[in-house]
Amino acid sequence: MTPILHHYPPSLFSEKIRVLFGYLRLEWQSVIIPPIMPRPFLMPLSGGYRKTPIMQIGANVYCDTQVICRALARIAGNSTLYAAGFPAERVAQWADSDLFRTVVALNFRESAITAQMSQLSPEAVAAFQKDRAELSAGAPIVGVPPTAAEAHFQEYLQSLESSLEGGFLFGEVPSIADFSVYHCLWFVDGNPVNKSMLADWPNVRDYMERVRRFGHGRFTELSAEAAHGIGKRAEPVPPDHARVDARLALTLKAGQNVAVSATDYGRNPIAGSLIKWTAEEIVILRKDAEVGNIMVHFPNTGFSVSAA
Repeated sequence: MTPILHHYPPSLFSEKIRVLFGYLRLEWQSVIIPPIMPRPFLMPLSGGYRKTPIMQIGANVYCDTQVICRALARIAGNSTLYAAGFPAERVAQWADSDLFRTVVALNFRESAITAQMSQLSPEAVAAFQKDRAELSAGAPIVGVPPTAAEAHFQEYLQSLESSLEGGFLFGEVPSIADFSVYHCLWFVDGNPVNKSMLADWPNVRDYMERVRRFGHGRFTELSAEAAHGIGKRAEPVPPDHARVDARLALTLKAGQNVAVSATDYGRNPIAGSLIKWTAEEIVILRKDAEVGNIMVHFPNTGFSVSAA
């Protein structure tokens, strides 16, 4: 089945996946979701997972870009995205956490957020702020003071500038690290107030252009209702080599009812029976009243599992 991406245009993690589709030359279907709740056709598929993007393949749903990227590499038969091993994966993790929080702090500064939302009504701005407050309840998305974020970002740019002279972060072939770093830079570049922060770093700008040229691949538009119907009609495909690693699960067992939650923000638990838990992936089976059987995939890093 063709991968379906549930996303919205300004979402930086969605851009990470869109440009990966382009690099891997995969065809996909695009479902544009609202940037704030409610999302009535998507929530039954994901079990309530609120972060963006979400990828769907039939009745298999992938939450978080870590697990989406690995799934797309498998589908494309790409053996190079993770070939650099531990160093590239750790840089990707740094970009998706520390660098992400830094660029969000920059784009959420009063002047930057005002410029970004200048076309929205006061009611729409208030709705966005309320939604993000609910999403980050108990764990703020922005944990870096704006002045510190600017200083940190300049340091990161200096390090990137000295590391980039043609090619990519780990050689002539892109690795997973490039897609994680790129989408954070893209987020800053898209803000009219912060865009100038990239002006003095020619190697960084050239690097961004190399990644940008991958494009978004070939895709067709799909309605949220149609994607909901696809999930409802399909049956989930069990993961290859499904097992529960006792070193990770401790007392939890395969088939047990569990709840999976993000450990940073958007912590609402997703419940189901445990199918797989390895160092790379957690899979649960949900039985939803609207769409039937759905397998939801999460990365191991960044999520916790508890008995439900």
